[in-house]
Amino acid sequence: MNSLEIMLALIFAGFVLLLTGYSRRDDKSGIFMLAMGILVMFGTVAYKLYLELG
Repeated sequence: MNSLEIMLALIFAGFVLLLTGYSRRDDKSGIFMLAMGILVMFGTVAYKLYLELG
């Protein structure tokens, strides 16, 4: 996989986590999914910085 495919996969996974977490925000599992989605989105920024600087 090249870097574009990895970035797209991470963004898609983050959006799925955010969407399912938001729809289940009344449960603790929904809050956990929201938090994981946010971390995955920050992971895409970190991965892009790694590619540019490393």
